[in-house]
Amino acid sequence: MSKKLTFLILSGPTKEYIDPVKYISNESSGKMGLALARAVFKKGHNVIFVSGQVLKYPKNVNLIKVVSALEMFTKAKANLKKADIIISAAAVADYRPAKFQKYKIKKAGSSIYLGLKKNPDIIKYCGKNKFNQVVVGFALETYDLLKSAKIKLKNKNLDLIVANGRESFGSDFTSVYLMNSEEILQIDNKNKNFIAGKIINETIRIFENIKHVQKNS
Repeated sequence: MSKKLTFLILSGPTKEYIDPVKYISNESSGKMGLALARAVFKKGHNVIFVSGQVLKYPKNVNLIKVVSALEMFTKAKANLKKADIIISAAAVADYRPAKFQKYKIKKAGSSIYLGLKKNPDIIKYCGKNKFNQVVVGFALETYDLLKSAKIKLKNKNLDLIVANGRESFGSDFTSVYLMNSEEILQIDNKNKNFIAGKIINETIRIFENIKHVQKNS
C-alpha cells in the first residue's frame, strides 16, 4: 500500500473528578496504546493520539492530551473524519460524578453517597458513524470474556475487537483474543509490542479489503 494511512488511537485512563482532589479512575498504564502508536510509526503511517494522563507518551504523533471521558469523546469526534483506522485502547470510565463539588469534600459522618452519570460510549459512536473506515475496540472483562466481546463487536458495529482480562493492566505482557465477525485468533502471554504489531497488520488488512470491495462494486 503506497498511501499513508491515518490512525486515530485512543489510549490511557480517564479521570472523573469528584472534587478538586478526588477522582474516579482505573489502573490503565497506556502501554498498549503506546505500543500501537509505535507499530503504526514503524510502518510509515500517521497517528493522531488522544490520551489520558500516563507516564509515557509516544513520539512522532499528533498528541492530544485529555483528562476526562467527555474530553476524550470531544477530541475523538473532532478527529474521526480525519482517520482511516480508529482504535480505542483507552480505559474510559463508564460513569462520572453527576455533580462536581467545587471544594474538597471533608470527612463527615459514617458514609457518603455519590451520584453517577453515564459517560458516552466513544467507540460505539465511532462504529455507528464510520464511513469506509476500520473501527477497533478493546474489551476487558473479568468473566465471560469471549461472550461479552462478541456482543460488543456486533452492538458497537466494530470491525475488530481485542478481548483481554484484568491482568493486562500495567503489564508489558498479556494474553488476548483478536475477534472479527468470522474468526478468533488467540495470542498467549506475548509482549504488547508483538500484539500491537498483529493488531495493526490486521486493521490494515481489513482496510485494504474494504477499499477493494468499494473499488469493484
